[in-house]
Amino acid sequence: MKELTLGDIRKQHRVKQEVVAMALSVTASGVSKLESKRIQDVSLQRAAAYLAAVGGSLTIEVTLPDGGTLDVA
Repeated sequence: MKELTLGDIRKQHRVKQEVVAMALSVTASGVSKLESKRIQDVSLQRAAAYLAAVGGSLTIEVTLPDGGTLDVA
């Protein structure tokens, strides 16, 4: 099964690279480089900013050893 990429998400939601580039203050070429990486190889901060630029969000839930949870991001 193919891994989902940031580029796949952007394309599915019909957002142009230029729109993401403006939101991230990078060039379209910079967006292309970011999209060529696996999602797990992108920093959480950068992934969250990218997803916000395409209208989404990133939520992280941490499960602690005692079973408690923390919402992060």
